[in-house]
Amino acid sequence: MRITTRVRFTPEQLKRKAQQASFRSLGHAGGAIRLTAKRSIRRRKKPSSPGSPPHTQTGRLKRSIRYEVDRSQPDVVVGPVNEIAGRLWNLHEFGGIAKRRRKLKRHRFRVGEHGPIRVKTLGNAAKFARIRLLTAAQASRATRLIEEENQRRSVARPRRYPKRPFMRPALDANRSRLPKFWRDSVK
Repeated sequence: MRITTRVRFTPEQLKRKAQQASFRSLGHAGGAIRLTAKRSIRRRKKPSSPGSPPHTQTGRLKRSIRYEVDRSQPDVVVGPVNEIAGRLWNLHEFGGIAKRRRKLKRHRFRVGEHGPIRVKTLGNAAKFARIRLLTAAQASRATRLIEEENQRRSVARPRRYPKRPFMRPALDANRSRLPKFWRDSVK
């Protein structure tokens, strides 16, 4: 008895399947790291102790952690988005000193222009909004607000942040699980 077989090998198809599987596996790995990092951050009013993951009062940090997989090169990026969380979380992860905030440009506001008004005061920080200034009192108050804010910024000392890592421990916690995402992924 004689058996014959024919095998047709297409390297392009194998390469495409491997790229698809790698993209899918990177997505799963990024999602697992993101979930671990989000779960490590607690909502508390007081700051966490140095060396442990940071606390968040509003939950904004937890919502800002994202992951993105790049198709052009097999790569995944996991971490807080700067547009939402700001650069503060980089200081929490690695520790360091926050730079002083830049002074605002001096301006004498007039009626009819758009200028700042104080909306709400939270501790020492003031929130501002820009509106159309309708009266001379509003215009002079807007000019005064800019001067007061510049004085406050020139006196304020840079803040020190101890290390409160949350992304590195999330990666370390998932390091043993990462190969499982690629096991049997090419079919």
